[in-house]
Amino acid sequence: MQSVDWSDDINYYDLSSEYSIRKAEPEEWGVYCSVYYNMRYNGFFREEGFNAPRRNSFWIYKGESKIGGVRMAPNTIYHLFYIPPFHDSFEVLKLLKNILFQWSDRTEPIKTFEVLPDQVNLYTRAGFWPDEFRCRWMQRPTDHFKVVWDHNLIIKCPEIKGNEMGAKRFINEDEIAHCDFNSFAGGFEAVRRKKSSLEDFIPSEDPNFTNEILTQASTLVYDKDTGQLIANCRLCLQDNQAAVYSIGVIPGYRGRGLATRMLQRALTSLKDKYPVLRLYVMEGNDAESVYFNLGFVPGVLEIQSMYIPTN
Repeated sequence: MQSVDWSDDINYYDLSSEYSIRKAEPEEWGVYCSVYYNMRYNGFFREEGFNAPRRNSFWIYKGESKIGGVRMAPNTIYHLFYIPPFHDSFEVLKLLKNILFQWSDRTEPIKTFEVLPDQVNLYTRAGFWPDEFRCRWMQRPTDHFKVVWDHNLIIKCPEIKGNEMGAKRFINEDEIAHCDFNSFAGGFEAVRRKKSSLEDFIPSEDPNFTNEILTQASTLVYDKDTGQLIANCRLCLQDNQAAVYSIGVIPGYRGRGLATRMLQRALTSLKDKYPVLRLYVMEGNDAESVYFNLGFVPGVLEIQSMYIPTN
């Protein structure tokens, strides 16, 4: 097989004399992925429409027969599925790994994400190492709640502004960073997200993955007496669905039901706008009990990521 570097403009790659991958139209590809990736995951999967304008969706062919699909780019492979009755999944994954080696920067790991239980062994046999964190999606329908806040709290929504280059940021990002740092630093969630310093908690990414509806459903909770931001819940889009990007309460204010009320406020604000609200939680996170008590139902437990180490 001839060595071929990755290019966004190439639509066809040979994997061997028998197998190939061909660039796919995202929406049709997504219909197949939603059926064959993992039926137990249907209804939880973040990308029901699968029509995001990505250029990394491929069909897998054996000769002229379509036998599966995958999303791939340099250093990344995910959403791998096969179409029955095809069953030689390990042989194909080895071929996909070979072409990934050609495409990728081998000073960086090659990663796969949100690995569901029935594929963990497959990726392990192909040389991927499991991350130590196991997580799951949870979701519940949006609904109306009567949310009553204590009189000594001030409730606001985050505000976003953009610059002339189109970049977006929270107006009070420093306050949010301090609140998140005090809420998460040193805990499992910070370790999972590889955040340790105050600078790591500056919310520079999520303002780009939200909209006005989700911003209005997000919550900032201030102590009226001190003016300190003591809790916040920020929502984002996971493709076309509403999800909790981050929710945290600083230690001195825990046990007062703030997380519950922030989620109730979000569920109420989103009613008739989004059918469900989703969140991603690490196994063993103390907040799981809050989510269960609010009626969030868990999806399957997954390994958050697996990777082939650097050379």
